[in-house]
Amino acid sequence: MTTYIMSTTIIPGGAWGRWEMDSIDAAQAALMVFPEGAGYQGWTSAVGHEATADVLTNLLGVKIPQNRITVSPTPGDRFLCFRLMSRPPEGAILDRETLEDIGYEFALMRYIG
Repeated sequence: MTTYIMSTTIIPGGAWGRWEMDSIDAAQAALMVFPEGAGYQGWTSAVGHEATADVLTNLLGVKIPQNRITVSPTPGDRFLCFRLMSRPPEGAILDRETLEDIGYEFALMRYIG
C-alpha cells in the first residue's frame, strides 16, 4: 500500500474499479503525512507544481516536494487530495492567503480495485 499526496481529486488514468472518498480536515491531513511522534510514514508526493507543493508544505507542516509523476494505483493505495473550491484568477500567485480566499478542502481517496 502506498499513500500519495495529490493536488487534485481526479482519479488517475487506467484506475477503473471501486473507490472510496471521504472528506478530512487539515489537521487530519497533517497527521497522515507526519503523525505525532512518528516521523516520515512512507508517502509519495505526486504534486506537479512547485507553488502548490510550497503551499501544502505550509499547510501540512512537513516538506512536500514537487514531484511530477504518473501514478498507477494498485488496490489498497490511498490518496491524500488537496482541492481548491474554485478556479484561481488568471496569473494568481497561490500563496496561503490566496488559498484561504479561494477556499480549499482535503479528501482521502482509497482505491479498492
